[in-house]
Amino acid sequence: MEKQAAVRSLGERVGISVQPADPATLVANIVEIEDAGVDHVWVAFGPLGYPDVLTTLAAAAARTSHLKLGTSIVQITSRHPVLMAQQVLSLTSLAPGRLRLGIGGTGLPQMAKSIYGIEMDAPLAYLREYIQVLRPLLEQGEIHHQGRYFTVDASLQGSSQVPLFVSALGVGAFRLAGEVADGALPFITPIPYMLNTALPALSAGAAAAARPRPPVVAHVPVAFTEDRVIALQAGRQALSIYPTLPAYRKMFIAAGFTEQDTHPISERLIESLVVFGNEGKIRDRVLELLATDIDALALSLVPVSDVVQEGVRLARLVGRL
Repeated sequence: MEKQAAVRSLGERVGISVQPADPATLVANIVEIEDAGVDHVWVAFGPLGYPDVLTTLAAAAARTSHLKLGTSIVQITSRHPVLMAQQVLSLTSLAPGRLRLGIGGTGLPQMAKSIYGIEMDAPLAYLREYIQVLRPLLEQGEIHHQGRYFTVDASLQGSSQVPLFVSALGVGAFRLAGEVADGALPFITPIPYMLNTALPALSAGAAAAARPRPPVVAHVPVAFTEDRVIALQAGRQALSIYPTLPAYRKMFIAAGFTEQDTHPISERLIESLVVFGNEGKIRDRVLELLATDIDALALSLVPVSDVVQEGVRLARLVGRL
């Protein structure tokens, strides 16, 4: 299998991002997405209390045949890299070549400490070392490592060249992704910030490591309504939590928004994030974005009235690209 996820045809460049749910509902949703002809799906991060995403994807792999399955993301503070590798190797043995592993969560150091007791004084250093342990475990099945955060001497059965994506919001995270990852996964990020700040940082990281720039998969929320007021209402309900999180608020400020845009989330900020309209208008905007330097998109639904029917519309739209 190729080490880096390929982004060639239009269909391969657009997937769907789904929110975590109870396993039966999520698996049924993923089956419907494959049936609609979608190339890949990403399961978004769910906080403590949501079902485990890798376990759920293993069930989805058994019910599907070719849909690529991505995590966006698995929080690294929730499991040791040896356990992560064991789960990933188990899943890839069930669905060879289909998993895209997105990891991250270092932007929430308070959660790491309050829930898991992990002191993360240097989040990017923690993420870098985590990858230094995880990648050899996945690719060679063993690791002998003594570092600042991990001391590991382990051998596992099997190996996998699963593409390893890293969540990124700030410049440092994009540089790190460019250095050591197979792709970057920004979430709820304005497109101008992606083009003018994130991609140059990703390229700089890749250049420092003397390697090609890895792809970036931009997350794009979409709402099926031609009414701007309704779109803003739906966007506010879906996205208002993000400006309250320090890492996101810092990114929005870096993208040119003000503190007033984040308390509460402003119409200007919502409109920079949400694509709304009918199928034709949304498709046109997707094609515009794919004509930029952004490698791939993950479209997520912003519910307006009927979440089930709108989910079907989104899957059909992406499946027909």
